Amino acid sequence: MLARWWFWALLIGVAFSIPLIKALTSKLPPKLPGLERAPTDAELPDESGAPVTLASLRGRLVVLMPLSLANETEREVAMRDILGLRKRLRGLDQALYVLVLCRGGDAADLSPLLDLHKARKPSNLFVIDEDGAVFDRLCKEAGAPSAAALLLDRHGRVRGAYGETEAERARLIAETGQIANWVGEDPDPTR
Repeated sequence: MLARWWFWALLIGVAFSIPLIKALTSKLPPKLPGLERAPTDAELPDESGAPVTLASLRGRLVVLMPLSLANETEREVAMRDILGLRKRLRGLDQALYVLVLCRGGDAADLSPLLDLHKARKPSNLFVIDEDGAVFDRLCKEAGAPSAAALLLDRHGRVRGAYGETEAERARLIAETGQIANWVGEDPDPTR
């Protein structure tokens, strides 16, 4: 029987059918909240003083995170977290911006930090939010005043707020992938 061609054709057909059957019978996860929200906007200067608006980032997902420039220990831990998150989301380079709102300092404090960590990349954006008021406002608008990160969809709507724990970081990564890879998760609000 092992010498028959039809046995091997049948075996290969069954082996390739299993993932297809599994995919066709599985259920999609529930949609993330926030589709009903209006797009949010803010404008902040980058390290060179050029304005960066949330509206200019539409078309890609945006992960917003704060960074305190005032405390060196906090700053180093936060930079490792930000770059670690970026590394875990590296497959989404063309679909995602990581927008870091830096408070407690200015461009003179930010520039050496970016050089030290080699963080200047087109998909990593660092802006100056001197007193942290813009990030705090965005968190309040999202209904999560103590959030450590926010996820905006391609249309500028806040779709998730996340804490500082590893479980929250894993949820941020999973939900970012869900929005990036499922067209039905991020419909155009004008249609």
